[in-house]
Amino acid sequence: MLFLFTRAKTKFRSAIRWSGRVPKVFALLLVLFGMSSATDPREADKDTTAIVQASYIYNIAKLVEWKEPALKNGPFIISVLGSSNLYQELVKKYAEKSIGKQPIEVRKLPKSADIAQCHVLFVGQNELALLPAIYKHFEKKSTLLITEYPDAMEDGSVVNFVRVDNTVKYEISLVNARKHKLEVGSTLVQLAYASVQ
Repeated sequence: MLFLFTRAKTKFRSAIRWSGRVPKVFALLLVLFGMSSATDPREADKDTTAIVQASYIYNIAKLVEWKEPALKNGPFIISVLGSSNLYQELVKKYAEKSIGKQPIEVRKLPKSADIAQCHVLFVGQNELALLPAIYKHFEKKSTLLITEYPDAMEDGSVVNFVRVDNTVKYEISLVNARKHKLEVGSTLVQLAYASVQ
């Protein structure tokens, strides 16, 4: 085995001496293989923003009370409009859990403002054009509306994800929560990056 390794090593050295191009080609191959391993599909699938947002949504939902009696029975519905990665994270980590006694059901919605009643509705940044109609549709419904764009609180969002020092955080509007007949726990307000009383 040692003999074969020494022989291969000698052949490799003589090949390098044989042409000045071989080390350059070898270096190029190393760079290309290095790049392909860096873009491993499993790494590309790790969307840290989606992971953090999914965790926030689950934990926020545990600290909110829905006053509407119809929403206290059946599955606890989390609907996602846009952000496939967030939807996948919610399904992967939270679809088998419960909020209170209600099992979680995660729904991926088509691009439309016509959305069925749900406990939580996340609207991704790519779906901003639908938001005016969504705000109007859910104006008097007991739905926790979560967004991710600047000044969302003024538009009617209850929770809005913001990026602070490259970290995902959330802001919350108690005014908007009350409009949607939602009771927000004090812990949720204390942990928020910002709150509108």
